[in-house]
Amino acid sequence: MTNKINLVINLSILALLIYLSVAVKTIQDEVFPDPNIMIPMSGKISDDQFRDMVKQLLIKKLNQGE
Repeated sequence: MTNKINLVINLSILALLIYLSVAVKTIQDEVFPDPNIMIPMSGKISDDQFRDMVKQLLIKKLNQGE
C-alpha cells in the first residue's frame, strides 16, 4: 500500500515539474524569441496597471520601514 502511495506522489510531482517546465518555456519563447533581443511583456498589462502596481509596492515598502 505504501509503495502505491509513493508511486502516486512521485507521478504527481513529475507531472507538476513537466507542467512548470512547459509553462516556463512558453514564457521564455515570448520574451526571448531571438537570443540577442529581449521583448518586454508590456502587452500583458497596461501602463496604468503597471503604475498602480509600482505605487502599491513603494507604499508597502515605506510602511514596512516604520
